[in-house]
Amino acid sequence: MPCSNPIREAQINQRLEQIHRRLQQISDLEANAALVKGVGSRGEFDAERQRLINETDRLLDELAAIGGSPKYHSRS
Repeated sequence: MPCSNPIREAQINQRLEQIHRRLQQISDLEANAALVKGVGSRGEFDAERQRLINETDRLLDELAAIGGSPKYHSRS
């Protein structure tokens, strides 16, 4: 079944890609911080990570509702 709103599907997929990149940045920052007890080693990014995960869930639900599918696939 084709997507009922291809423009919104593209917007959602673009945002999902942005979220993935930011979550990867947070993960990298935390991994580096753990070694030197720097920023990120004490959960400073937990709230942002949870907000991004919640947004991802909402976007995936919206994507399913319009008949779209996630186009983004992690390269890592």
